[in-house]
Amino acid sequence: MLKDGTYTAKARGMAGFVSARLEIKDGRINHVDLDLTTETPQYGQKAQKQLEQEIMTQQSADIDAVTGATFTSNGVKDAVRQALKQAEK
Repeated sequence: MLKDGTYTAKARGMAGFVSARLEIKDGRINHVDLDLTTETPQYGQKAQKQLEQEIMTQQSADIDAVTGATFTSNGVKDAVRQALKQAEK
């Protein structure tokens, strides 16, 4: 069960660190805000909306990588996992 609140974590992306901010409400991910400003505009940053939607749909970090933005996607998954781990405490 996830504890309500806002949780933030960072992980290594392709060009720098990416961060994920998750808002948990009623034990579910209610909102996702990714910061991918360090990533390449044509690939990493372009994947932001798709990654956020996938996280909301799956309610977890177990999402598919976006083609062309694999390292960014993996960084996002790591950051989301870390944030979810904080919410389990």
